[in-house]
Amino acid sequence: MIRKLSILLFLCLLTVGCARDLTGREVRDLTLLPQNPNTYLAPERAGRLASTSEQETLAAAFLENHFAAWESVAPLETTKNPFWALDWIGKHPAFAENLLPLDPARREALILQAARAAYPSCERRGISLRRLDVRALPTRSPLFNNPRKAGEGFPFDNLQHGVIPAGVPLRVTHLSADGAWAFIETALLFGWVPVVDLAWVDAAFMESYTTGRYFAVTGDETAVADSAGIYRFTVGIGALFPLIDSGVDGYRVLIPVADRERRAHVVEGSIAADRGGIFPLAFTAAQVAELAEKMMGQPYGWGDGYAGRDCSGTLRDLFAPFGLWLPRNSSRQAAVGRVVPLAELPPREREARLLAEGVPFATLVHLHGHILLYLGERQGRAAMLHTLWGIRTKDLRGREGRWLVGKTVITTLEPGLEAEGFSLDIGSLRERVDSMNFPLEPAGR
Repeated sequence: MIRKLSILLFLCLLTVGCARDLTGREVRDLTLLPQNPNTYLAPERAGRLASTSEQETLAAAFLENHFAAWESVAPLETTKNPFWALDWIGKHPAFAENLLPLDPARREALILQAARAAYPSCERRGISLRRLDVRALPTRSPLFNNPRKAGEGFPFDNLQHGVIPAGVPLRVTHLSADGAWAFIETALLFGWVPVVDLAWVDAAFMESYTTGRYFAVTGDETAVADSAGIYRFTVGIGALFPLIDSGVDGYRVLIPVADRERRAHVVEGSIAADRGGIFPLAFTAAQVAELAEKMMGQPYGWGDGYAGRDCSGTLRDLFAPFGLWLPRNSSRQAAVGRVVPLAELPPREREARLLAEGVPFATLVHLHGHILLYLGERQGRAAMLHTLWGIRTKDLRGREGRWLVGKTVITTLEPGLEAEGFSLDIGSLRERVDSMNFPLEPAGR
């Protein structure tokens, strides 16, 4: 008897010390739920999500935000605490790309480069010439929180604010100490970009670029060449350019180039007919589903870095061609339109409320640090499209981990629960849901 108890105790201790290894194992939802958004498109719901007049209003607001950097004479609403990252590296541990603590000499060099005391050191208008990683400090190198903790190492580079494509209007208010980096503002985000990746605009350029007719890109990895056939840049879903005209061979658009003095000039560019359409695209569930299909399986990229997208980046780019402006991060996206709080409900009732009231392809669901798009009901569960890094796990010793997903997927609100067991706790998204919102409906309706 004593021997049996000893063996049982040994097995229990072994279980505690060795939680289930999920490496290389795929979350079951990705097999059970079709990974094509068109599968969830009910025929009776394939029509317009917004009327023509409603969409015209949305598109006008989108363009106002798009060009806000050229119109503003004061810091944009998004530009809050421009030097937060200096405070962070000055007061808290930061880890470099080698996963070692940031060298004090490098920290001092970053502080000098940012030239905080001289801010704002200029007041100019510009335009992006290619896809730009917008940084919290004037450096391409990443900085992490403690990489030994789940959710704090790669790919969560704290300096990555986001990405803007080529052709985006910019307000430049500051330059780095060596002049190599520009501090930019847009209605979407703010931060540092290399000066060589932008061009300076004047009144004539801005007038020629704001034509009133625009082309929306609906294909990632879209190469854009000028009228002479010279490659200029590559853009993805959500980019916007002034439209000249269209034909059977594609679209002629205006694109920015820089001369030797970095002054911007407008030249003609061409984009293939299957890579986009006239802005805004008809806002139908069928069109949203078709565009979302192109994003499925794309790699996760924190702050849209590493040529990928994160959860909010996916939704923003998905809805941009339809003229719906969404902010950069998930918490701000969750405040757009009519918001329905859910945090006070039990988790099961939160999903039931979503199933009862959610509008497929037009309802966002938020939990702290993450946002999802509701596609509709699937076998009694809510089907959700989102770009997910990983599912939270915790073993019996309280050690947190992540079950890696790392791409754009369709799941329920409880992906990975099949691995729940005595030795491993799986974090449920449903238990963390705090709201749903309807971005096409006025707030307070």
